[in-house]
Amino acid sequence: MTARAPIDPRSFWNAKILGWEDSRYADAAPSLVERIAGGISTSLRFRLETAVTLLGPHLAGRRVVELGCGSGLLAARLMAAGAASYQGFDISDAAIDRARARLSGQPQIGRMAFDVADVSKIGPQGDALVFSLGLFDWLSPDDIVHVFKLGRQGSYFHAVAERRPRSVEQMIHRTYVQLSYGRRTGYAPRYHSMAEINELLAKAALPPANVYRHRRMRFGIFVSDLAIPQ
Repeated sequence: MTARAPIDPRSFWNAKILGWEDSRYADAAPSLVERIAGGISTSLRFRLETAVTLLGPHLAGRRVVELGCGSGLLAARLMAAGAASYQGFDISDAAIDRARARLSGQPQIGRMAFDVADVSKIGPQGDALVFSLGLFDWLSPDDIVHVFKLGRQGSYFHAVAERRPRSVEQMIHRTYVQLSYGRRTGYAPRYHSMAEINELLAKAALPPANVYRHRRMRFGIFVSDLAIPQ
């Protein structure tokens, strides 16, 4: 049997990210599978809104850095909520091009920046508030440690897909992934237990995280060093 060639993450996301965003957040999808998946993705929309709510009290005067920003869906909202500046990084050129075009007319555009970057190549972010929504699903343990270090001098706030072996919703998600692209590409998201996340935090010389769970996020959670509801 011929071995499958390793997937190139940038090529994968350049082909997928815009259709994925449209199906999850704009009710427009390029395929039947994505339309069905988008229709049951209320948890992702709730996660987006909850992130704004939880980050809101911590934004005043802060430099905000989003890793895996896609097309910058939260950039203008975080600026309007009080952030001093916003920097978005994504591995996909297509996502960054859309972000720049979509936000070019915003009054705060001079304090927003969008750049293509592999997260493993991003350097320390000083006292910034570093956050991500869904990025951890696609990172190796070493890359997650690197991300935690990026926010070590400032603050961090990250969404995590929590491993729940008995979750029917997680089983459905695994099935969707395999049918949509997993079997074809060998590239699939990861789930993490809080024990694993806290081990990675320890490797980054950080204490255990505060955790936010809500039933509407299904198996999604937020981990942060910010004071957030438990």
